[in-house]
Amino acid sequence: MLMPEKIGIILATYNPQLEYFQKQIHSIQNQTWHNWVCHIVDDCSLPESQAAIQKIVGDDSRFICHFHNQNLKHYYNFERGLQYCVQDQTITAISFCDQDDIWHADKLEILLCKLRSEQALLVHSDLELINSDDQTIHPSTWNFEGRKPEAATIELLLLRNVVTGCSLLFCSSLLSTILPFPQQNEVGWHHDWWVALVAIQMGKIVHIRQPLISYRLHNSNTVGAMQNAGKINNELMLWIRKKYRITGKSYLIHSNLSKAFHQRFNQQLGSDWFNPLDDQRLDFGLGILKLLYQSRQRGYDAEGIAVRILIFKILFDIKQIQKYFFKTLPIRE
Repeated sequence: MLMPEKIGIILATYNPQLEYFQKQIHSIQNQTWHNWVCHIVDDCSLPESQAAIQKIVGDDSRFICHFHNQNLKHYYNFERGLQYCVQDQTITAISFCDQDDIWHADKLEILLCKLRSEQALLVHSDLELINSDDQTIHPSTWNFEGRKPEAATIELLLLRNVVTGCSLLFCSSLLSTILPFPQQNEVGWHHDWWVALVAIQMGKIVHIRQPLISYRLHNSNTVGAMQNAGKINNELMLWIRKKYRITGKSYLIHSNLSKAFHQRFNQQLGSDWFNPLDDQRLDFGLGILKLLYQSRQRGYDAEGIAVRILIFKILFDIKQIQKYFFKTLPIRE
């Protein structure tokens, strides 16, 4: 009799709120899919937090705790977790996990069934939004944020990520292409965005319009949810709240991610194999106008992001020209 597939879970921790963490652990233990291993990858929490994590896990051998003495932040901590899955060749699919959410009991089973039935490389689901008291804020994160995962293409996914890390499951065969993560001096994109881009480039990603996780919103969230994210009026309101500050950071994040994506596939698969994007689009220059049009046509709701990036790109270029101009002006004695 064949053993059922083994799922590797990467649970990233950093000084977790213990009540939330315990609920997350219990929700993993209560999964209807039983063949899994959970690597708890701790990012240099306080000694008392590490001791509490170990106590909550107890003697459940399916949880393997990895306590690190160097804080890498969440992006590189998840990369560190993937390395543990590389070492276990019995793992066929991988799921990310946050320290303060609650998984629905059938999450892994439904995701794995969909992954295999659709012959996909990655599957992800909707999420229910809950508050610190486990009360429902909104039954659908996708409806709350205006996400349209069915409209995703490589180009549009580069513009706006619609895949949440704690809701996804992907094939372990992707690891050789996902790793190592692209380097960032300052974290601008997250692990789930990179994994989703690799998956959609390599094959098929599918989605499930059913919340399979209760996603907790509270003051300590590294990443949260924003109502109607990506729409033009929402982007304008955000800019007003930030007192019209212009840094060009948004443009640089998208541009650098696109370049890292392009370089990875040119290096690993060869330029003859990879050509869905050209350099102009990758630079997110005037090619952003085409993405804006595609987003509107497909109902992807990322037009506001496109407009913001284009404006910041123009202003960023003006700043760079000004810096160059003043740098090269002759000095009069």
